[in-house]
Amino acid sequence: MRIVVKGHDLVAQIVYDAKEDAASSNDNVMGVDLGIKCPAVSYCPDGSVKFYGNGRKNKYIRRHYNNLRKRFQKAKKPKAVVKINNKEQRIMKDIDHKLSREIVNTAKAHDVSVIKLERLQNIRSTTRTSRKNNHSLHTWSFYRLATFIEYKAKLAGITVEYVDSAYTSQICPICGSVHHTNDRNYTCRCGFHTHRDLLGAINICNSTEYIGNRYTA
Repeated sequence: MRIVVKGHDLVAQIVYDAKEDAASSNDNVMGVDLGIKCPAVSYCPDGSVKFYGNGRKNKYIRRHYNNLRKRFQKAKKPKAVVKINNKEQRIMKDIDHKLSREIVNTAKAHDVSVIKLERLQNIRSTTRTSRKNNHSLHTWSFYRLATFIEYKAKLAGITVEYVDSAYTSQICPICGSVHHTNDRNYTCRCGFHTHRDLLGAINICNSTEYIGNRYTA
């Protein structure tokens, strides 16, 4: 353990070796869709679904600290700006830790051997959002959340795979037709109906377009 100084605070840093669980021998898969309004949705082929996090709360936190940052920048108080930035990052990092832990725990509960995520390289362009959410879109750390999921999944003996995210929120998993919608709900001409973020998780789960790591082109 070592003690470091961050601003006016003393922070204890502890390093320990975490043992990895034995890899699962089954082929159960769980698809996870990451987003803004709904931070994450998971889907398993057995029909189990779970929504994670609170997008409105995250947006409020971002907006609150962004307003404070502007106020201190206008008052020409750079030290206060740095302090605000650090506090915001600590809060959002803690949220991502809890979110990733919950996702991996769900995978463990369903005896999942592979968690599928969409490729991060173009996740920002495929994430469903409105103009007023643009700031949240560019500041939300998909990379950090995915990294936390990878780390915790590895400790649990679960593999993380990245798949092509093209049309995951538009393809009907029943008939295969492509249908674009601006609504939160997705309805296909064949009669299939579901939440749009859940649709993304379903298609990610069903995808066979494995592309390797987070940024493989």
